[in-house]
Amino acid sequence: MNTNFFTGAGDGGKVIFGGEKKSKADPVFNVLGLCDEVNVLTGYAALIANEEIKQYVLRIQELLFIAQAEIASIIFGGGTIKIKDEHIKELEEMIVWCDKEIPPIKNFIVPGGSEGSIRMEIARVRTREFERALIGIENNFILSNELKTFANRLSSVFFAFARYENKKKGIEESIPKYK
Repeated sequence: MNTNFFTGAGDGGKVIFGGEKKSKADPVFNVLGLCDEVNVLTGYAALIANEEIKQYVLRIQELLFIAQAEIASIIFGGGTIKIKDEHIKELEEMIVWCDKEIPPIKNFIVPGGSEGSIRMEIARVRTREFERALIGIENNFILSNELKTFANRLSSVFFAFARYENKKKGIEESIPKYK
């Protein structure tokens, strides 16, 4: 049988890495997988994102491909695609734009409200997991400050967008009652 989706041989949970087979459970592959998950969740959020932020959300997907290419080149060698300061500035500009559109934050906010908001929140928490996993491989790989900063800023973008989604839908933010 000829297909692009499988060879028929199976891989036994291993990946060729530096000429040797490594387990797919290796933390480095977790980082790549989490970056991919964030990209998928970003696409999921884009499906119903408010039109004013949809272009930003789609741009984030492109930036995630750059991040994933950089991570792969760190792991497997070669490659020149990297997260740069200009990419971080793009994220920061998204946050600054959004910050002008939403009220100042004074409390913790309970995630939810609208479907658009919760999709952004899901992307945010998965981005935080991606960031933690990225830092977790730093002892074995040299990571650029730009890549680490990118992951950190990205979660802030998703938080700002989650708040924006609720504001545009006229949904009041809920704060924890701690009762």
